[in-house]
This record gives sequence, C-alpha cells and structure tokens, in this order.
Amino acid sequence: MRFTLLPTVLTLAALGATSASAEPTLCTARINDRDTVLGYDTAEPGLSRNFSRRERLATRWGAHDCPSYVVMRALTPELSDDQRRPFCLRFDEATNSVMGYDLGERDAWGRCKTRSASLCERVNHTRSVAGSQTSAAGRGALAGLEALPDGSGAVILSGSANAVSSALTSLGGAAAAAAGSPALVAGAAISLVAVGGAVYACHDRD
Repeated sequence: MRFTLLPTVLTLAALGATSASAEPTLCTARINDRDTVLGYDTAEPGLSRNFSRRERLATRWGAHDCPSYVVMRALTPELSDDQRRPFCLRFDEATNSVMGYDLGERDAWGRCKTRSASLCERVNHTRSVAGSQTSAAGRGALAGLEALPDGSGAVILSGSANAVSSALTSLGGAAAAAAGSPALVAGAAISLVAVGGAVYACHDRD
C-alpha cells in the first residue's frame, strides 16, 4: 500500500495542528521509503499526551525526528486522537521506514509491538457503512463483530474475506456496496474496522 502525502503547506492545513500565529515545528518522517516533511505545534495538547519519554529524549539527542503521533495523524487525518487508538505504525527495519499502519498495541515509538505483515486501508467514502456496522455491534446482530472497550469507539469485524463481505451484504445499503471493495477480496483473513465514520480493511498485503 502506498500513501501519497500532500506538500508541506497543505499537510499542515490538513493536520489542523498549528494556529495562524504560531510558527510550526517542521520534522522529517521516513514514510514508504521516502523522506516526508511534516509540521506540528509543540504546544498542542495532543502532543504532550502522545509523545513518549523515549521519543522526547531521542529528539533532544538528535537521534529522532517526527514524533510517531505526528506521523500517525498524517496517515489518518480524518480520525481524532481517541479514534486512532486501535492503530499502530507498521515499521520496516530494512528501509528504516514507516510502511503504513495496522491494528495492534503500540510500543514507545508508536510502532506495532507485534510484528505483522498486515496493513490497513480505508475502504468506504460514506459514514453509513461505519454506522451500520456499529449499530449491528450494538444489537449483537453479526457473529465475529466486536466493539473495542478502549474509548476509541471502534468496532471490528474479523474473519475470512468471504465471511466479512457476506456480513456487510447482510447489513444492506452502503455496507452492501462496500462488500465488493478490492480491499476486501485481496487477502484471506480480514479485520474490518469501523471508527470515526470511516471503515478500514486490515489484511496481509505481502
């Protein structure tokens, strides 16, 4: 999966992190084996809550650049900090690069604690898909559908690609339309995540 990030000025606007009067702090992140310039406000509350002590020390020593919080936000601009909780950065040691994001617990660098070949990508362009999936979780209407108890509001539907597509079809409407998404038929096992009005398919892309 490849991410195309906007030029720096537009990326800053999309992040919504800097005020009109504040000069942004610029940093460089290695994403998909490319150096990408991002910007953030060092005084923003989200940074202090999500910037680990290890990252702070590394930044002070010049051994680290963009905080993982800033990188994750650039990859998922449509989500709030709480809604990003289920996701971690997938990091490739060979290229020293963030290759995307996956479901899982984060380490002190915001990377996935458990190594995985899985990547997540957005599959819907309408809130009704996430809404129908979340409603089904509340009703207990679909097997294998679980609401995460971490405050993110995420709902996960896991299973084979066929099972997940069938479950979406049974929900009808926009969910049924999303059932045929290429992202849902690209892998054998799929975790479909509904959070913040968006739906992500997480599966092995290697």
